[in-house]
Amino acid sequence: MQFIKANPGTHLRKIKRELNLAMGVIQYHLYRLERERSVVSARHGLYKRYYADQGPRIEERAIVNVLFQETERDLILYLLENPRASQKELSQFARISPSSTNWHMKRLSQAGFVEARRERGFVVYTVKGDPGMILSLLRSYHPRIWDKWAERLADLMT
Repeated sequence: MQFIKANPGTHLRKIKRELNLAMGVIQYHLYRLERERSVVSARHGLYKRYYADQGPRIEERAIVNVLFQETERDLILYLLENPRASQKELSQFARISPSSTNWHMKRLSQAGFVEARRERGFVVYTVKGDPGMILSLLRSYHPRIWDKWAERLADLMT
């Protein structure tokens, strides 16, 4: 329980790796903690992430889940820095194919994180929601990534 409080949004394999316990032991205790409602879980893609019940609010958990995905996190941070970026710009920034960019942006759009609009024959994307909350969660849950992006994103916080 203490590990999950200290590392909200962690997944099963990370708990195993960090605590060096048997998988069955971890699964048993997570099951018990969920039944007691001390821990809640949320599935995001292939990962089931665990949070202390007093951890981030439900709407914040969705953002934290996306911030754990490297490509999607980088795309959102790029959009915070460059609102109304095109798919081509996002592809070049993330160094992924346009089809992969489209796949990620479609997922982010369906999850309600970004909005896609047509402008002059191109699709441009903007971040929906509060950029301050996204950056605050990034600072809390990903301090190393925050340090890397801090100078570039400092203007967005003011």
